[in-house]
Amino acid sequence: MKNHALILLTALLHAPLAALHAADAPAQKPNIVFILADDWGWGDLARHGRTGLKTPNLDRIAREGTDFHQFTVCSPVCSPSRTAIVTGQYPARHSVHHALGTPRDLVHHPLGSPWDNALKDMADWLSPKATLMPRLMKQAGYTTAHFGKWHLSGEGKDINAPLPTEYGYDEAAVWTGPGPGVFPGTSVADKEGKAGNPIGAAYLTIAATEHALKFIRAAQGKPFYLDLWIHETHHLVAATDADKAAYPDTPEPQRTYFAAVTRADKQVGRVLDLLDELGLTKNTIVIFTSDNGPEDSQPSAEQRFYFSVGDTGGLRGRKRSLYLGGVNVPFLVRWPGQVPASRVDKTSVISGVDMLPTLCAAAGIPLPAEYRPDGLNVLPAFRGEPFTRPQPLFWDWRFAVTSHAANWPACGMREGDWGLVMNDELKRAELYDVVTDRFQEHDLAAQHPERAAAMAKAIREWQSTLPARPNPECVQPRISEPAEEKKSEPRHPNSAPTPEQLSKTFDRWDADKDGSLTLDEYKAGLTNSSNAEQRFKNFDKNNDGKLTREEFNAK
Repeated sequence: MKNHALILLTALLHAPLAALHAADAPAQKPNIVFILADDWGWGDLARHGRTGLKTPNLDRIAREGTDFHQFTVCSPVCSPSRTAIVTGQYPARHSVHHALGTPRDLVHHPLGSPWDNALKDMADWLSPKATLMPRLMKQAGYTTAHFGKWHLSGEGKDINAPLPTEYGYDEAAVWTGPGPGVFPGTSVADKEGKAGNPIGAAYLTIAATEHALKFIRAAQGKPFYLDLWIHETHHLVAATDADKAAYPDTPEPQRTYFAAVTRADKQVGRVLDLLDELGLTKNTIVIFTSDNGPEDSQPSAEQRFYFSVGDTGGLRGRKRSLYLGGVNVPFLVRWPGQVPASRVDKTSVISGVDMLPTLCAAAGIPLPAEYRPDGLNVLPAFRGEPFTRPQPLFWDWRFAVTSHAANWPACGMREGDWGLVMNDELKRAELYDVVTDRFQEHDLAAQHPERAAAMAKAIREWQSTLPARPNPECVQPRISEPAEEKKSEPRHPNSAPTPEQLSKTFDRWDADKDGSLTLDEYKAGLTNSSNAEQRFKNFDKNNDGKLTREEFNAK
């Protein structure tokens, strides 16, 4: 087991390693297209065995490149996973622990909205001053763009987050973030809507892709770095009648889900076709992956996750879980002449934090001397060379839910073939050989107590290096409550309420003392009941019309 000093020493060596491999990069800088899906499960590819699903363009990337089976993202939810990709560092180093919300939501709940970042000890946005992949690319002569989902901040008129262009992108059009949206200037501008709107959800990726195609055409021989972060298969999963025509005999909810996946696959195909048309295919790295595993589905057509029937390919857990189903996602890489074609790599352990050092090395871009990545340059693995990861990977997930069978782990570690998941409060740990036991069915902690204890200690040592509070420059000042709202529970705008405070509030609002809150009880407790029904639904994760103490206390 590596001790803490060795882990830190390894981190210090990353920059020189990246610079060393940069010397192997082609003389002509490769273009880079990074396609990041949303809640797309490992099993949601035809080549991964999902019966009846059509993903011909993604299958083409794999056929012309390599399909990596041991790739994991750094969080089971959106914002932190994306943070790791663009920074090359664990998201907790930037105080991004969960999906970033809108700060001003704090005024709508006596103890803060469940979406408010302060309740989660989080920044309100990723610092644009961090070492960032798009900025490094831009400084090296690349033209850069980001089209699609952002979620490195919240969104809305009340948020003063930095614009995507402040992170090193020359162009940007986004949703779930500030600045220009994706619909204006596209052929589907009349379909404008948000991700939760059935029409908007069906056209978001089409709009983002049109921006991407224009950007590629306009590059005119200059190397480009392009983020195309698509909507599918995040809630709302939506499909038009034309989309569903490809699956006339497939029953719901699979029909809508499959149609949405295939629609997204078609947009990927449009990008591949344009690269062919412009003669750019050979000199372009194309990556397809997802930010986390698939959303939990719900059984009723009236429920919002009814169509969220993504597939983990048999992996245990889903979104919000540190089991592999939540973090082991598709990872396809195509780079003709550099990445072997039609190869399946089942052994190389690769992570989201590896993207910055690896892609910079591929582009021949040295990393800043002061920068300390958590990731590695994994170009040898891309090129099909034998690759053994020399250091562990860590996960820090502060929102474990003990009532969900797969969502209890709060932290984790991968070292070699071994994976440990652990929960502080329950003092529970499970150890798996995740190579021979990919579905994590056989807990080996009892058979290997020394290994489990050593890995648990390494997790604690790593967590001790993480910041306790976000950078004040990445926190938006909270507005004061109106005087008439002062009767609510005391709170501190820039700190999270304690579990004791939340429990006391729950007990006071639970008028009939039955251990749950109805909507009427919830409204009666609020000092500001505007939009109460929607906020109640945000808490009510299982949509049963009642809030348990655990749902109410969830951050």
